Amino acid sequence: MSKPIGVRIDSRQEEIWLKFKEFVESKYGKKHTVLGNELVKALQLYLELYEMASNNKKEPETQFVTEKAGDIEVKSFKETSYDLLNIIIASRGYLEQIEDGIENVSEKTIDRIDKLRQSLFKAQKILQERIEAIK
Repeated sequence: MSKPIGVRIDSRQEEIWLKFKEFVESKYGKKHTVLGNELVKALQLYLELYEMASNNKKEPETQFVTEKAGDIEVKSFKETSYDLLNIIIASRGYLEQIEDGIENVSEKTIDRIDKLRQSLFKAQKILQERIEAIK
């Protein structure tokens, strides 16, 4: 559940806040429901970059903020990448099951299935490389 949090900023820094609000509105076409999430992501990135600099880490483990049942759930890129990888692997399995269960398919449909299989393979490879780079 969300709750309002208020902060005061110096009038000389108000321009930064206004630019941030404009950025969010241009990115999503609205501010309602997304401004808070974008602010949390910006604060997380700031804190991770500070921690990275103070601990001499190579890269920050930036996180996604997703809305789940009205609450904010924070997931790391690594965790999200594993979730996506599992979805891709499952999709490849479902595609194989579909191929095994169909008969009398046109050449055009076979080409589309092959393209889908190749796209899933490429996506799996990209995610596996990304996960390895995060480790």
